[in-house]
Amino acid sequence: MASGGDPKWQKDAADQNFDYMFKLLIIGNSSVGKTSFLFRYADDSFTSAFVSTVGIDFKVKTVFRHDKRVKLQIWDTAGQERYRTITTAYYRGAMGFILMYDVTNEDSFNSVQDW
Repeated sequence: MASGGDPKWQKDAADQNFDYMFKLLIIGNSSVGKTSFLFRYADDSFTSAFVSTVGIDFKVKTVFRHDKRVKLQIWDTAGQERYRTITTAYYRGAMGFILMYDVTNEDSFNSVQDW
C-alpha cells in the first residue's frame, strides 16, 4: 500500500490535479505516423523502428494554458481495417480527433474522408 511519503503515490495524486481533461484520438490509415507523432509529443522521443499498433494505446500529457492545468488523454488507434470495429468503440467520450495522413502517400490522404 502506498503511503503519503511514497514518491509514486505523490505522482499519482498530482496526476489527479487538473482543471480540464480532454480525450483526443489520433486516427488515420496504417503507417502514417500516428504512434511516432504521439511519442514525439507526449514523451519527446522518437524511434525509427516500425511497430504496428494492435488495437489501441494511449498516453497522458499535461499542459498549461492560461494558468490552467489541462490533462490530455491522447489515444493512438490501429489503422488497419481489421481493427476498425475495436477502435471505433473508443470514439465515445472523445472531445477531438487528430486526423493523420502521410504526405508521401496520396492514398492515405484520400482515405481521410473514410475516418
